[in-house]
Amino acid sequence: MHPDRVDYELFIPELSLLKYDANRDDKLSSEELLQQRSAIETDLRDHLRLEQNMEPMTFHLQGMEKTEKETISGVSFQLEYTSSTPVNGFTIEYNLIFEDADPLHMNFAIIEEGQDIDQTVFDASHRSYHYESMHPATWGSTLLKYFTLGIEHIVTGYDHILFLFSLLFVSRRWKDIIRIVTAFTIAHSITLFLAATGFIRIAPAWIESAIALTICYVALENVWSKKHELRWLLTFVFGLIHGMGFAGALEEIGLPKSYFISSLLTFNLGVETGQLAIVLLVMPLLLQLRKKSWYSKLLVAGSLVIFLQAVWWLLERTGVIGSAG
Repeated sequence: MHPDRVDYELFIPELSLLKYDANRDDKLSSEELLQQRSAIETDLRDHLRLEQNMEPMTFHLQGMEKTEKETISGVSFQLEYTSSTPVNGFTIEYNLIFEDADPLHMNFAIIEEGQDIDQTVFDASHRSYHYESMHPATWGSTLLKYFTLGIEHIVTGYDHILFLFSLLFVSRRWKDIIRIVTAFTIAHSITLFLAATGFIRIAPAWIESAIALTICYVALENVWSKKHELRWLLTFVFGLIHGMGFAGALEEIGLPKSYFISSLLTFNLGVETGQLAIVLLVMPLLLQLRKKSWYSKLLVAGSLVIFLQAVWWLLERTGVIGSAG
């Protein structure tokens, strides 16, 4: 359960789905699932409904695959139910299988909301269940959640952090730092809003690869160039790319339609807060290290390490090598 949607992983045994067995061999292949996706989607939409305030939530079939659960062969369906208002509770109306394939069909449901867990069992005599959140979403709690998510994203977004470190490595004064951070903030805010509101759309793989390239370039520039007066302008251009990366992460999380703009703003504010905290923690140390005679060697070595890590990410994101995740 999320503030604006419910993700539903539904597992159905293969024997209960044999009406989709087109060649009648008592087996359900991935090809048969794909061929009959439209019929399956209609069945799921009609017979597994989630309602909020007596109104059906919007159904989406995200995917399906053959799998096994506790040695039972079956199909796992990835469903999504969305709402235009904050999801504080919902009713599950479960009417699958009973009327045709298996009158004795049972399905166990586990509902997770953060650390809270609820469960029920659906069978022919028990087809409805209502869940009410113990932590109902309000305007304030929703905005706090997205502010926290923004901080978490920048703090755990190691590519964005390395990009920021690469930029700050050559900074000599707080004035330079302020210009760089301001340029990055303005740039990624622009593309975050444009991408999140649908004005621009670029494939995530291209964006993530481009982010790795920006890190590669800045790290190498730290090594070969001694002039960085226009670093703020470079930061602005590359910040536009990073903003689309933030938007991609936000798309995975989802934005509540009723608080769309305010949640988007607080997510961005969280990103800025996390970014500022990192700068304030790191820069005093870097400025002190700049006074050391060996700082130039540290700059070159650190930049090369960042470059190699960015190259690795680039190879992963372009599919040249397999991802460790």
